[in-house]
Amino acid sequence: MKRRMMSWMLPLALAAIVFAHDEGHGPKLSDMPKQGGVLAPVIDAKEANKGAKATLVYKAELLRSEDGAVRVYLYDKDMKPLDLSKLNNKAKGIVEVFKKGKATKTSFELTLKDGAFVGTPAKPAKKPYNIDITLTERTFLAAFDNLD
Repeated sequence: MKRRMMSWMLPLALAAIVFAHDEGHGPKLSDMPKQGGVLAPVIDAKEANKGAKATLVYKAELLRSEDGAVRVYLYDKDMKPLDLSKLNNKAKGIVEVFKKGKATKTSFELTLKDGAFVGTPAKPAKKPYNIDITLTERTFLAAFDNLD
């Protein structure tokens, strides 16, 4: 009896883990990226657990180049470029890869250059992977999930 119960509970538990991150961090965006990258909401990191109900602060666009470097552009809610002179010129990035249900995180730094935050993360061990960018002004978070 226990074995039969476990045989249907395990797939159910795994499904909950797989779909737990489906909602993402912050509200869904319908805008088109201006640079051809991946668009993500920027939220206050304290609200990361609210999922789609987190308050949108800015929008961020991530571009990846052939050499592995990333550029992050920031926009206001209307997709107008932000005046980045008001922000700290450094940001932190984390590449997150999941293998057998465990997350491996590797951090990297980004520096403000030519209107974007630029940095080079270590090459992810496998795909898909996530990149989280943290701006230090109010600990803003932009989470780019399921990248490949």
